[in-house]
Amino acid sequence: MRTTRALPLPALALAIATSVGQPSAMASDASHPLHDTFVLGERPFAPSSSWNTPIPPNAILEPLDWPSTARFGVAWSSYSPAVYVASDSDPIVSVEHPTSWGRPANILKIRIPINADGAPGTDGELLVIDGDAVHNFWQFRRLDAETATAQSYATTNVITGSGWGCPSPFVGAGIVATGSSQLAGLLVEAETNRGEIAHALQISIDARFAKPGHSDEAINGDGRNSNGMIQEGQRLAIPAQETMPTGLSPLGQKVFRAYQRYGAYVVDIAENVTHLRAQANAYDQPTISALQRDLARVSPSLQRVRNDQISPSSCSDVNRLHQDHR
Repeated sequence: MRTTRALPLPALALAIATSVGQPSAMASDASHPLHDTFVLGERPFAPSSSWNTPIPPNAILEPLDWPSTARFGVAWSSYSPAVYVASDSDPIVSVEHPTSWGRPANILKIRIPINADGAPGTDGELLVIDGDAVHNFWQFRRLDAETATAQSYATTNVITGSGWGCPSPFVGAGIVATGSSQLAGLLVEAETNRGEIAHALQISIDARFAKPGHSDEAINGDGRNSNGMIQEGQRLAIPAQETMPTGLSPLGQKVFRAYQRYGAYVVDIAENVTHLRAQANAYDQPTISALQRDLARVSPSLQRVRNDQISPSSCSDVNRLHQDHR
């Protein structure tokens, strides 16, 4: 974990590589829900969000000079969030957290399933979806059925929000370095089982390749190599004309197609690896292992999207939840 502008930010360690449960072959756009309670497996966030917007046909992709030493993988069993959906039968938990991401220190009271806790690894990440809110925790520690602590916290609307934070006033939607929600771009098993991945993915870049500063809709960044290749917040993609390699796993094929249609946003840094992140409390080892092999083959084809034509997202949803949970 790093502290930038007095904000607790996770420093993702080396990903544990493995690959994800067999998704169905049916194609689906994971259409946006028409109700006010999010169902895991639906595509999160507003249809207008840049996460849910395909790469423009006229986009210019700029090749990246990935070095031969670059490593690619997937974070899954640790250093990636578990995802839980709360219900009315779950206990109300008092979660104490310090000032973070534009929010004052607080004791948050929300419903959290009894078996929910921070994922393995020092980051202890956790996502709890309750109605239309997705709560993001870093270093979450369950003390008992009704009390817990977290060292960083942010939230946003999972149905109408953009998945990004707000630069002014500064309020994070999540606890990754860019201030975006950890649900944005995460591989979620219920979603990949439904059909195609109908949104951009999230990538943590090897810290060696991350430039200082941040780009586009990111509200923060923790890159530190002035000679790096990429700023956090930038979108990467595989050129649409590139042929999919043969022999990819079912999930690897879906990731490849998503990389071509929607790309992936760089949201954080990791140590000595560039990786996707997958839901920690889902998938199985054989699926993740297969995806790991696939990513080693396809990730070097990722290029920088130059003219993304992004319209800044509205801050209304993240600011409303900011007020609601003071």
